[in-house]
Amino acid sequence: MEDIEEKRQSLRIDMESDKIVIDWLDDQHEKVAEATCVDLSRRGVLFVYSEHFALGSLLHITFNPHNDSRYTVKGQVCRSTNIGHIYQIAVQLIDLN
Repeated sequence: MEDIEEKRQSLRIDMESDKIVIDWLDDQHEKVAEATCVDLSRRGVLFVYSEHFALGSLLHITFNPHNDSRYTVKGQVCRSTNIGHIYQIAVQLIDLN
């Protein structure tokens, strides 16, 4: 078997099936939903969700949403791929300031 060289410079955390909460503005109304995180890196988040997001959409993503160690980040959708009956959403993290 051939060795595959990892080209990413940042650490990735496998978070398969961890529930996250996403919130965003849709037609000036705040929407909140639960999604499933696939993985997390220093610069981005990959999750699956039942609906498509337009490229450039801004999201707040909350990890550990149902306990005291919850943490929220802000990101911008950079990819939304249909994978059957769900979408795989890639989000580039941006500074909250």
